[in-house]
Parts: sequence; C-alpha cells; structure tokens
Amino acid sequence: MLCSLNVSAGKFEYYYIEAVRQQDMENYLAAFELFRHCYELNPNAPEANYAIGMFYIAMQQDSLGVAYLKRAIQLEPDNNEFGERLARTYLYQNNATAAAEVYETLVKHQPDRTDYLEQLLQIYSQQHDYPKMLSILDRIELQEGQTESITLEKMRIRSMMDDNDGAYRELQSLIDAHPFDMNLRVMLGNWYLNQGKKEEALTTFNDVLSEEPDNAQAQMALMDYYRSEGEIAQADTLLYDILVNPRTNSDNRLELISSWVRDSESRGGDSIRIIQVFDRVLAMPQATSDVATMKAAYLELKRFPSADIQQAWRDVLRIAPENTYARLQLIQHMWSDSIDDNVIRECEKALEYIPDEPSLYYYLGLAQFINKRNKDAIRSLRRGASNITAETNKDMAADIYSLLGDIYQKEGRIQDTYTAYDSCLVYNPEKVMCLNNYAYFLSEEGKDLKKAEKMSYRAITADPQSAIYLDTYAWILYKQKRYEDAKAYIDMAIENLKEGEDTDGEIAGHAAKINKKLKKKK
Repeated sequence: MLCSLNVSAGKFEYYYIEAVRQQDMENYLAAFELFRHCYELNPNAPEANYAIGMFYIAMQQDSLGVAYLKRAIQLEPDNNEFGERLARTYLYQNNATAAAEVYETLVKHQPDRTDYLEQLLQIYSQQHDYPKMLSILDRIELQEGQTESITLEKMRIRSMMDDNDGAYRELQSLIDAHPFDMNLRVMLGNWYLNQGKKEEALTTFNDVLSEEPDNAQAQMALMDYYRSEGEIAQADTLLYDILVNPRTNSDNRLELISSWVRDSESRGGDSIRIIQVFDRVLAMPQATSDVATMKAAYLELKRFPSADIQQAWRDVLRIAPENTYARLQLIQHMWSDSIDDNVIRECEKALEYIPDEPSLYYYLGLAQFINKRNKDAIRSLRRGASNITAETNKDMAADIYSLLGDIYQKEGRIQDTYTAYDSCLVYNPEKVMCLNNYAYFLSEEGKDLKKAEKMSYRAITADPQSAIYLDTYAWILYKQKRYEDAKAYIDMAIENLKEGEDTDGEIAGHAAKINKKLKKKK
C-alpha cells in the first residue's frame, strides 16, 4: 500500500520513485531526504520504513536502522528481503540469538527454504547448541531427503554429545533406507573400528566382501584394519587386490601406491618387488600417466640402469605423449649415454607434440651442433627463439641465444654472432660463457676493446679460476699493449689449466706472444 488514508497515492508514489532514482544516481543525501518525506506522507508504508532503515545502517546508526527494519517487517511480514536484511544486520552486530529468531520466523513462512535452515545450522553450530543443530538437520532432511552427508553430520554431532547409540541409529537408518549400497555398510564397519569394536568391524567388512568381492572401499578398510593389527602380510595381499581392482578410484590407487612405497622403503623393502607391483598396475588400462611417472621417478631414486629409466619414461609418453617433463627427462638420459641421431630424432618427435617449447629446440639445436649439422642447428635455435615468451625460463632463453651466437661464429657470420650475444645478455646479463666469448671475438677483431675488457672482467670475477676466462682477459690486455698486466693474467691462466684444456695450444700460443713482446720492450 503506497499511501495513507489522508494522502493521495499519486503524491507518495511520485516522491518514492524520485528517491529511488536519486539513490541509483548515488545522490544519497537527496535520496535520504526524499525517503524521509515519503515516511512523513505515510508512516505505515513498509518500503519507506525499509529504505530509511537501510540508510541508518549504512550510517552505522544500527539501533535506528533495526527499529525501522522491524517496523517494515511488522507492516509486511511476508517480505523475505526485509527479514534477511535484519538477520544479516544482527549477525554483523554479533547478535546471533536475534538473527536466529529472525531466520526461524522466515522459515515458518517458507519451510522449503533450506538456505535459511543452513544459516540457522551455522548459528547453532557456533553456539554449540547440539539439540537445535539436530533439529535443523531433521528439517533439512525433510526437504531434501535422507543423504549420506546429512547422516554423517548428525553422527558427528551425536558423537560430540557422547551419544554413540544415537550415532549408530542414524547410520543404521540410512543403511535400512539403502540396503543395496555396500559402501554404507563399509561406513558402518569404519564406525565400529573408531569405537574400538574390532570384531564387529571385521565381520562387517567380510560380510560386504562376501556379497561384493571387488568392493574397493571394503578392501581398503580391511587393509587398514590389518595394518592397525600389525598383520602386514595380509595387508599387502589386500593391497595388490585393491591396486588391480578396476573399481578403485584413480586418486586412491595413486595414494595407496605412494604410501606403500614409502612404507616399504622405510622397512628396507625389496626394490624388485616394488617394481613388480608397479608393472602389475601398469598392465591395466591407465586413465592418467601418474603411476607410470611414479615408477620412473622411483627408478631414478634407486639409480637403476639408464636403459631401464629411459624405458620407464617411454612408458609415460605412451600414455601421455604431450608430457613435456617426461620428454625432457628421456632426452636428458639419452644425452648422458650418447648425443647422436637418436637424441635428434627424439627431440624432433617431442616437438611434434609440443611445438612451442623453447627448451626442446635448445636440446635439438645443441645435438645438431655437436653432430656438425650447423645449418640445421641454426634453424632449430631460431625457431626456439621465436617461441620465447614472458613465461619462458630466462636462463633457457639466454642459453638459446648464447648457443646461436657460438654457431654463427663458426659459420663466419660475426655480426649475427654479436646480435645473438646481445639478446642472450638481455635475458641473463651475467651469462659468463657468453660474456667471455663475446669479449674474445671482439678482441680478435680488434674492435671495442674497452667493452671487451669490461665483459671479460665480469667473467673472471664470476669464475676467477677458469683458465679459459683468464686467457681471454690476458689476450684483451695484450691487444691494448698492456703487456705486463697481460703477463700476470696469462700466468694465472697457465697455473689454472686442467687436464684436457688447451689441447690446441691456444693459451700456450698467447703466452708465447705476450712473453715475446715483454722481451722486446725490455
């Protein structure tokens, strides 16, 4: 009703609509004054009382706001919005008892509103009022029907009330309603176990398995029972049955294997036996590659032969050919054996599934370079560079450009070399090998020797015992005719030479030239 007996409906409606319009335009002061004018025109208009109450609550004058909201509800008791707002205000004021009263009133008008019942359940839970919680759950159950989640919650509440008989009755009632659901009986067995009633639990689990031998839930419950009793052999026998049971949930299977491997390892378990269990599970159809990945990781951990580990990663890829991690693991193990055409083919195969992975182009380019296929390597690395994004590991991006620069230099494309090195240093300004090579090639050309000296010095600062880096720095000093300084660093380079370094005599040649210049100078 929009007007009183003494005021025309049209006048009230005009001011009310204008108030709402001002509120929508965020002209809150004007809206508030207009709502108050509406109230003056008709104090019994529920919408005017509600709007003013909301303004007072927004102004943190809660007591005034609540008074107007209660008046609005009194005038229009069937309006759920008024009641919900009042209840939320009470909750904000930490007045849960008053909020509960409002929700109880709302539920009386609409018993099917389970959202109100859930609010009440939350309030009574905070107040630890267990009888009222049970009453609310009964009312929810009346609307939604008997469910496992409701029964479990009622059992939990009765357990907190030390009413174990009541908890048993709740579960038995659910079992009676669903006599063919074996998992509910397993739940009963677990409840017996938690109550310390081991014989009843064992009987229940065995009864389920006699009716449904492949019930995975019963198998797992019985396995846990045997483990708790220290009967490890029987538990392990059941574990095999669970792992190969098609009805076992994939996540449960994975967790069971993981737990069993950890337990077996802690007891000094037999690695061969563990691998046999993995193989038995992997003989089944696999929805994911998780178990195969776990097997490969276990072989890595136990340092099995490289051929076995490589086969394990191939098994992963047979299930999930797009698995980048497995591809890289396989390539790295092949790499440690021999960097040959097999590695190149594996990298190319990997790129068929993952064509935008820069690291794969890096390994492919490096393998091609090692096998003297420089032009192929350049093409691969350029494709890898074109796939670098903001998410790419910066060290990998730097490695791609650093290697590309090295290969350009071998091909006599010196300007491309410098461009690639510059890109490398954008991603990793401290890429030591790039700094050294860049500096050395500049010195060979006699260009930008000061720039070369700075880069080379950064390299020897990062690795002061590298004969190669010390030689580069000495050679740059030599090019600048600073022969005594060059002598000091070339001597350090020779002192730090390791077996297999300077096979081509380059460092020795630099030392000879430096010494010769010093003799001439003297």
